[in-house]
Amino acid sequence: MLTARWRYVWVLILLFSLLATYPGADALPAARANNGNVLVNGDFEDSGFNWFYPNHFLAPGWYRWWINNPPATMIPEYDDNRRENRWPPFNGVHGQVYFKWGSNYHAGIYQVVENLTPCVPYEFYMHVNSRGNAGTQPHARIGLDPQGTQITLDHVHNDLIGGQMPPLTTWSPEQTELSVWERLSTTAEPLGTRMTAITFANPFFVGAQTPWYDTWWDTGALQQVSFPGGKLPEPASLDSPYINTVQHSIIGDTLNLSWNTTVPASTQVWYYLEQVSAPVTPTVTLTPTVFIPLVMRSVPWQITTLNSTPTTTHNVSIAGMATLQSGDKVVVRLLSRRPGPTPCVTEGYGDIEIVKP
Repeated sequence: MLTARWRYVWVLILLFSLLATYPGADALPAARANNGNVLVNGDFEDSGFNWFYPNHFLAPGWYRWWINNPPATMIPEYDDNRRENRWPPFNGVHGQVYFKWGSNYHAGIYQVVENLTPCVPYEFYMHVNSRGNAGTQPHARIGLDPQGTQITLDHVHNDLIGGQMPPLTTWSPEQTELSVWERLSTTAEPLGTRMTAITFANPFFVGAQTPWYDTWWDTGALQQVSFPGGKLPEPASLDSPYINTVQHSIIGDTLNLSWNTTVPASTQVWYYLEQVSAPVTPTVTLTPTVFIPLVMRSVPWQITTLNSTPTTTHNVSIAGMATLQSGDKVVVRLLSRRPGPTPCVTEGYGDIEIVKP
């Protein structure tokens, strides 16, 4: 028989277990984790906005930045855009807002995102709502710095270092309207394993009224996306010194390819088949009339799935060679994408003509 005390303990354990497994207990973080969003607190729904001097409230996971030009006070006030406020957030119950009366600001929030894959595209999007006197120009946008720069010293010193954004930052178009939620978006490839996601606002008003400015941010994400058509950007040349030790063979139904790169890079192959053994069938009736033909060739490149894991040893196997006859060809380009001094670079090697024995 359990004592009354042990029965009480077991009841508490059971209650905690039910709470931990209740479907709605942690539904929001689970949904955010499953959609590929690598931002920390991209929707600003993590509870407990952090207080910072002088009286700012900042969403966890984010830093403030501004350009301060004394003696004019250019720093806005940061706050939690709670649903009970006059203007609700775009989604959920929280958002990040900063605002000011009397003068404008260059200001925003940012986050350095870690553990990314180099030289694959990531899309950063965020929703913004700018408010102010009629005629205010929002000048709100978002950016991605592919070098992953921390643009302020820390949470105490929030002046933008050097007064300039990182030079390689890719920016979205600016917001175009007041008092509406607008989705801004930009895409960039990290040069290493980190990027900096930045929101920016520099609202401006000219008129007789005292200016006031609000910039509201909500529901953002940073997600890995594919290259257009799943295809790496074209290489600058097909004799890259970065690609070496190329080997190939056709064994049964499979074409096997391998190569090395001098630096870690991604892996993709472009190829097409030339079945020279296939009979040529005339498509028009031959007549004595003489035509001067216009010869045009459109190469039907097929592509393998991009392996974005950076490595110096590359291996690709392509099935479908059983239809080839002796003397038929497979034309191949070997491609790898790597970080360059500024943008990422596609290295190419080819065209390799592989004849089926």
